[in-house]
Amino acid sequence: AAGAHTHCRICYSRSVNKSYNDFGLERMLRLVLILSSFIMPGTLIRQLCGRKQLLIRKVVIEGYSLFKIGWYYFLFEADLTTSTTALVISLVLTIDTVHFMFSKIFLNDIHKQPISFKRTLLMTLINILEVILCFGFIYSYIDDTNQVASQMVFSSGHHLSDLQTVYFSFVTSATIGYGDIAPVAPILVKLVLVQIMLSLFFLVIVITTITNRLHDDTFYNKQKETTGKIISYNVEEIFNPLQHFIGD
Repeated sequence: AAGAHTHCRICYSRSVNKSYNDFGLERMLRLVLILSSFIMPGTLIRQLCGRKQLLIRKVVIEGYSLFKIGWYYFLFEADLTTSTTALVISLVLTIDTVHFMFSKIFLNDIHKQPISFKRTLLMTLINILEVILCFGFIYSYIDDTNQVASQMVFSSGHHLSDLQTVYFSFVTSATIGYGDIAPVAPILVKLVLVQIMLSLFFLVIVITTITNRLHDDTFYNKQKETTGKIISYNVEEIFNPLQHFIGD
């Protein structure tokens, strides 16, 4: 009996105290991600929502993600592509998004299991769209604030419209490269390289960690085993007896 008790205690300890072994560059990256999370707006929002209110936190995060999409729509509509304040805020929001995307990969042992992998896919696509719009705004900012007529920013030789810079950002993110618009300024070439690298990273996220797990059991659609009984969240099992009771 004592041996069985010791064995159960060891199994319990292993199941509770799970550890993730890392080293080298991965450990350094994980450390940077953890330390930088304390200054990210998304982390602050999650902490304000509380740990126990899961649904409220998820809804607020979804609203925060949609707010970032609407933020760029507001900037373009209000013609604020020359505002330095708007640029700084946009960079903070996008760095927060990129930090979250990296954390979902390299800190997946810390993040809780998602409610639904299909929701995770949708949120990932929204985050990618936000990053694309941010780069489009940065391109517009650089182009609109260029006061030197002899120094071209794009190969077109004239200032681009907001729609054209967003289009260029989408084309760059998709790594298509039609050639109708090309970066000329050195800072723009560097930004394009950064965007392409981020786009490839986002593509890896979508392919390897989401699309191949769309049918996996997750928070709300899995069967939970408690004290020998299986509780299944099946709507038909709930409403079929009720329908039989009240009649067709």
